[in-house]
Amino acid sequence: MCGRFALTTPIADLSDLMGFPERPNLEERYNICPTQPVAVVILGSDKKRHFTLHRWGLIPNWVKEPNLNKPMHNARSETVNEKPSFKGPFRGRRCLIPADGFYEWQSGYSGKTGNTTKQGYYITQTNNAPFAFAGIWDDWLGADGSEVQSCAVLTTEANHDICHIHHRMPVIVPRKDYNTWLFKGGQDLLKPLPINSLKATPVTSYVNNARNEGPACHESQLQQAQLF
Repeated sequence: MCGRFALTTPIADLSDLMGFPERPNLEERYNICPTQPVAVVILGSDKKRHFTLHRWGLIPNWVKEPNLNKPMHNARSETVNEKPSFKGPFRGRRCLIPADGFYEWQSGYSGKTGNTTKQGYYITQTNNAPFAFAGIWDDWLGADGSEVQSCAVLTTEANHDICHIHHRMPVIVPRKDYNTWLFKGGQDLLKPLPINSLKATPVTSYVNNARNEGPACHESQLQQAQLF
């Protein structure tokens, strides 16, 4: 699954990587959460890639009143072509969602307190390069003329690098397959990354609070320990 991620890569570098012409003023984000606006790359009417912002949490275009308190921020790749909320976007409104890394939490047990604990990890590519989630998007129009463009991240089984933390992970599209995903889609792209593609760094509990932002979200437990 994917419930939090980060994107701090400068817009010029992101544009070069993902091939869109826009240069918006994109702020650094270290703790992006569902319902918030996220950077999205879609195919425009000119069949070229373009940058835009979408609400993270898919709102199907056919619902009368969206439930904004229960965002559909993830879509399982195994059933995305079957679920009513996802199959339309999967077939015709696919997107790329750029990120530097994502967070996942591993449940544990504290012998001192007897309570269940959750250790957060910041997961990146081994070379720390930005990447793109496979996403789907939709365009909801309200009776009053209001419009909400929204998206969801596709998920798959976790690869060997991080399966000890969680059994699911977001689908990450290799750069060479960006056009294939946007133009054609295909279940063959919805798979885990090869082994030794990802690394997981344990981070402090600061990131656990969805309201917290800034570089402290990436601070590892080792870095904090070295300060004391």
